[in-house]
Amino acid sequence: MTSLLSRKHLGVDIAADGNTTYTSSMDFWRCQGDATVFISSTAGRITITQQVSIDDVNWYSPIDTAAAPLGTVATLLTVTTGTYVSYSPILAPFIRFKIVENLAATVVNLIFIFREER
Repeated sequence: MTSLLSRKHLGVDIAADGNTTYTSSMDFWRCQGDATVFISSTAGRITITQQVSIDDVNWYSPIDTAAAPLGTVATLLTVTTGTYVSYSPILAPFIRFKIVENLAATVVNLIFIFREER
């Protein structure tokens, strides 16, 4: 197998104060190991978590056996011109990111960087 570094731009999302929005989804069956999310935002205080899907239609926020949330990327992140956050992604056929704005309207840009096997 060949290991490649991949990058996927998951769209620019505008999250209004107190609102939740989602990135576009992507197939994720080839991901191996840790991943990185490059995050930039214009204002606010955002929380970003990974969601998973079997069919790219029904979405779930994963939890562990003690019902604790998994897939957290960033919590209460403030204005940034660019932050790289490494985390262990939850493996699933499809993923997307949930963005919750906790303070003010903002524009959020996410670039997902991961290693894939082919």
